[in-house]
Amino acid sequence: MKKILAALFISLALPVWAHAFPMVYTGSQQVQFGFEYRDDDWLLEFGYGRFITDELLLGALFSYEDNARTTWSGGGTMEFHFNLGTMTYPYFSIIAVYQDYDTDDHFLFGPAAGINHFITDYLSVDVKARYLFSSESRYDENLEIIGGLRVLF
Repeated sequence: MKKILAALFISLALPVWAHAFPMVYTGSQQVQFGFEYRDDDWLLEFGYGRFITDELLLGALFSYEDNARTTWSGGGTMEFHFNLGTMTYPYFSIIAVYQDYDTDDHFLFGPAAGINHFITDYLSVDVKARYLFSSESRYDENLEIIGGLRVLF
Protein backbone atom coordinates (compact mmCIF):
# COMPACT_ATOMS: atom_id res chain seq x y z
CA MET A 1 0.00 0.00 0.00
CA LYS A 2 2.87 2.38 0.78
CA LYS A 3 4.33 1.80 -2.69
CA ILE A 4 1.03 2.68 -4.34
CA LEU A 5 0.67 5.86 -2.28
CA ALA A 6 4.26 6.85 -3.03
CA ALA A 7 3.75 6.31 -6.77
CA LEU A 8 0.52 8.33 -6.65
CA PHE A 9 2.24 11.21 -4.83
CA ILE A 10 5.12 11.26 -7.30
CA SER A 11 2.82 11.24 -10.33
CA LEU A 12 0.71 14.08 -8.89
CA ALA A 13 3.67 16.18 -7.75
CA LEU A 14 5.91 15.67 -10.80
CA PRO A 15 4.23 18.33 -12.97
CA VAL A 16 4.80 20.95 -10.26
CA TRP A 17 8.52 20.26 -10.37
CA ALA A 18 8.63 20.10 -14.18
CA HIS A 19 6.62 23.34 -14.73
CA ALA A 20 4.68 21.59 -17.46
CA PHE A 21 1.74 23.17 -19.30
CA PRO A 22 -0.83 20.77 -20.82
CA MET A 23 -1.31 20.85 -24.59
CA VAL A 24 -5.11 21.08 -24.36
CA TYR A 25 -6.04 23.62 -27.04
CA THR A 26 -7.79 23.86 -30.40
CA GLY A 27 -6.11 21.68 -33.02
CA SER A 28 -4.13 19.44 -30.69
CA GLN A 29 -4.56 15.70 -31.20
CA GLN A 30 -4.33 12.75 -28.86
CA VAL A 31 -3.94 9.00 -28.85
CA GLN A 32 -5.10 7.03 -25.85
CA PHE A 33 -4.68 3.58 -24.43
CA GLY A 34 -7.09 2.27 -21.79
CA PHE A 35 -7.54 -0.98 -19.92
CA GLU A 36 -9.86 -2.67 -17.45
CA TYR A 37 -9.45 -6.00 -15.65
CA ARG A 38 -12.22 -7.52 -13.56
CA ASP A 39 -13.13 -11.13 -12.70
CA ASP A 40 -10.62 -12.64 -15.16
CA ASP A 41 -12.10 -10.52 -17.98
CA TRP A 42 -10.08 -7.75 -19.57
CA LEU A 43 -10.67 -4.90 -21.96
CA LEU A 44 -8.13 -3.03 -24.10
CA GLU A 45 -9.22 0.29 -25.58
CA PHE A 46 -7.47 2.48 -28.14
CA GLY A 47 -8.57 5.90 -29.26
CA TYR A 48 -7.74 8.93 -31.33
CA GLY A 49 -9.16 12.42 -30.91
CA ARG A 50 -8.81 16.05 -31.95
CA PHE A 51 -9.73 19.16 -29.99
CA ILE A 52 -12.09 21.25 -32.12
CA THR A 53 -12.19 23.93 -29.40
CA ASP A 54 -10.07 24.42 -26.27
CA GLU A 55 -12.54 22.27 -24.32
CA LEU A 56 -14.27 19.95 -26.84
CA LEU A 57 -12.66 16.79 -28.18
CA LEU A 58 -14.15 14.57 -30.90
CA GLY A 59 -12.70 11.11 -31.23
CA ALA A 60 -12.91 7.49 -32.28
CA LEU A 61 -12.64 4.44 -30.00
CA PHE A 62 -11.67 0.87 -30.78
CA SER A 63 -11.64 -1.89 -28.18
CA TYR A 64 -11.03 -5.59 -27.74
CA GLU A 65 -12.56 -7.52 -24.85
CA ASP A 66 -11.77 -11.06 -23.76
CA ASN A 67 -14.38 -12.66 -21.52
CA ALA A 68 -16.65 -15.63 -22.11
CA ARG A 69 -16.81 -14.40 -25.73
CA THR A 70 -14.37 -12.37 -27.77
CA THR A 71 -15.71 -8.89 -28.48
CA TRP A 72 -14.64 -6.15 -30.89
CA SER A 73 -16.01 -2.61 -30.66
CA GLY A 74 -15.71 0.58 -32.65
CA GLY A 75 -17.36 3.94 -32.17
CA GLY A 76 -17.06 7.58 -31.31
CA THR A 77 -16.89 9.91 -28.34
CA MET A 78 -17.38 13.58 -27.59
CA GLU A 79 -15.59 14.90 -24.49
CA PHE A 80 -15.93 18.26 -22.77
CA HIS A 81 -12.82 19.12 -20.71
CA PHE A 82 -12.78 21.63 -17.84
CA ASN A 83 -9.66 23.79 -17.46
CA LEU A 84 -9.14 24.34 -13.72
CA GLY A 85 -5.81 26.11 -14.18
CA THR A 86 -3.96 23.07 -12.85
CA MET A 87 -2.46 19.93 -14.34
CA THR A 88 -5.73 18.08 -13.73
CA TYR A 89 -8.54 18.25 -16.29
CA PRO A 90 -11.88 16.64 -15.39
CA TYR A 91 -14.19 15.83 -18.30
CA PHE A 92 -17.63 14.52 -19.22
CA SER A 93 -18.27 12.57 -22.38
CA ILE A 94 -20.89 10.81 -24.45
CA ILE A 95 -19.99 7.49 -26.06
CA ALA A 96 -21.63 5.48 -28.84
CA VAL A 97 -20.09 2.20 -30.04
CA TYR A 98 -20.98 -0.76 -32.23
CA GLN A 99 -20.09 -4.05 -30.54
CA ASP A 100 -19.59 -7.32 -32.43
CA TYR A 101 -19.84 -10.53 -30.41
CA ASP A 102 -18.92 -13.91 -31.87
CA THR A 103 -22.52 -14.60 -32.90
CA ASP A 104 -24.36 -11.30 -32.37
CA ASP A 105 -23.92 -7.54 -32.46
CA HIS A 106 -25.52 -4.46 -30.93
CA PHE A 107 -24.99 -0.77 -30.11
CA LEU A 108 -23.85 0.63 -26.77
CA PHE A 109 -24.29 4.27 -25.76
CA GLY A 110 -24.07 6.32 -22.60
CA PRO A 111 -22.28 8.88 -20.45
CA ALA A 112 -18.81 8.86 -18.95
CA ALA A 113 -16.89 11.05 -16.54
CA GLY A 114 -13.16 11.10 -15.99
CA ILE A 115 -10.03 12.88 -14.92
CA ASN A 116 -6.89 13.54 -16.98
CA HIS A 117 -3.88 14.32 -14.83
CA PHE A 118 -0.91 15.56 -16.84
CA ILE A 119 2.55 14.31 -15.89
CA THR A 120 4.20 16.38 -18.63
CA ASP A 121 2.76 18.85 -21.13
CA TYR A 122 1.87 16.01 -23.52
CA LEU A 123 1.43 12.87 -21.34
CA SER A 124 -1.48 12.28 -18.96
CA VAL A 125 -2.84 9.54 -16.75
CA ASP A 126 -6.54 8.99 -17.41
CA VAL A 127 -9.21 7.41 -15.20
CA LYS A 128 -12.84 7.30 -16.28
CA ALA A 129 -16.11 5.71 -15.25
CA ARG A 130 -18.76 4.98 -17.85
CA TYR A 131 -22.19 3.43 -17.86
CA LEU A 132 -23.23 2.07 -21.24
CA PHE A 133 -26.74 1.10 -22.24
CA SER A 134 -27.35 -1.64 -24.81
CA SER A 135 -29.70 -1.65 -27.79
CA GLU A 136 -30.42 -5.33 -27.01
CA SER A 137 -32.43 -6.07 -23.88
CA ARG A 138 -30.66 -9.37 -23.16
CA TYR A 139 -27.30 -7.64 -22.55
CA ASP A 140 -26.68 -6.17 -19.12
CA GLU A 141 -25.64 -2.57 -18.78
CA ASN A 142 -22.78 -2.11 -16.40
CA LEU A 143 -20.48 0.44 -14.87
CA GLU A 144 -16.91 0.26 -16.15
CA ILE A 145 -13.86 1.88 -14.56
CA ILE A 146 -11.10 2.28 -17.16
CA GLY A 147 -7.56 3.49 -16.53
CA GLY A 148 -5.02 4.46 -19.10
CA LEU A 149 -2.63 6.92 -20.69
CA ARG A 150 -3.10 9.73 -23.19
CA VAL A 151 -0.47 11.33 -25.40
CA LEU A 152 -1.14 14.72 -26.99
CA PHE A 153 0.66 16.08 -30.03
